[in-house]
Amino acid sequence: MEYDELIRSGLDYIDGRITENIRVEELARAAGYSVYHFCRLFASVTGTPVMAYVTRRKLEYALYDLSRGGRIIDVAMDYGFETHAGFTKAFKRHFGCPPSLYRLHVIAHKPVRATVDSLQSKNGGITMQVQIKEMQPFFVAGAASLHSMPNVKGTGDIPAFWNTVSMDHGKNLTRAYDAFAPAKHGEFALCLDIDENTGEFTYVLGVAFDADADETKIEPDMRKIEIPGGSYAVFTTPKVPNAQYPQSIADTWAEIITRWLPESPYEYDDARPSFEAYDERDHAWLHDNMAQMDICVPVKRG
Repeated sequence: MEYDELIRSGLDYIDGRITENIRVEELARAAGYSVYHFCRLFASVTGTPVMAYVTRRKLEYALYDLSRGGRIIDVAMDYGFETHAGFTKAFKRHFGCPPSLYRLHVIAHKPVRATVDSLQSKNGGITMQVQIKEMQPFFVAGAASLHSMPNVKGTGDIPAFWNTVSMDHGKNLTRAYDAFAPAKHGEFALCLDIDENTGEFTYVLGVAFDADADETKIEPDMRKIEIPGGSYAVFTTPKVPNAQYPQSIADTWAEIITRWLPESPYEYDDARPSFEAYDERDHAWLHDNMAQMDICVPVKRG
C-alpha cells in the first residue's frame, strides 16, 4: 500500500537519525503531510503514536549499547536523554522495568531494520502461567558471590548460570539446609546490588530463613536477605523435559521483560528484589524427567 511505503520511509528516517533530536515536524515534512495528518497516519498504520515510537526506538538502540559495556549516563546522553534519571524513567515507562533488570535477563541484539509488518505483528511467545499474589515478608539465607554480567551470558538462566561460575551450588545448598533447617523445602536465587556501569552483581542462592533460626550460623560467604511483602507477579515456567529446562527459564524471563511488563497494567517495583523459587517441581527425577519453577517479580500499578 502507498501509505505503508510512506511509513516505511519514515521508519528508515528515524533509524538513520536515531542519535539526533528527532522532531515530529521534520518527519511530517519529509513525508509531505501536515503534522496532524502524519501523526494520524503513523498511529493508524503502526498502532503506535509517532513520538512514542521514536523514544522506544532510541531506547532499543541505547539498550544494545549498554549490553556492549556502555555507561548508562554516557549512553543516555548519546540518545538525547539529559540525565541518568530521565533515561531510567523513560525506560521504565516504555518497558515496565529498569534498564538494569532488562540487561541482566535479556541478551540485547542490535536492532534490526523496522518494517510496518514487524510493528503490526504479534508474536505468540511461550506458554506460561502468571498470578498476582500478595506475599508476606520472609528472609533468605545462603551463599553469596560476586560476578560481572559481561562475562556471564544469560544470567536469567539460573541452572546454566550455576554451570558457568566457580560456585559449588550443591555443596552450598547443603550447607544452607544444614545450618538453617527451613520448615519447607525450597531454594531461592537472587541477583542483587547490580552496578549499572560496571555490570557487577551479587548472586545469592539460599533457603528460607525462619524467624527463630540462629543467625550465628550465617558464615562469612553467606548473606541474609529480606524479601519484603507486597504484590508479586508469579510466573510458572512451562513443564518441560529436563534438557530443555534451562532454556525455558531464560525464555520466560525474556517473555516477562519484553512482552508482559510493557503490555500489562503493572510496572516493575525496583524497591523490592525479584527472585526465583525452586521447589519439588524442580526435581525432574520425581516427575518423569519434567521440571518447572516460579519467577517472582515485584510489581505495582503503573
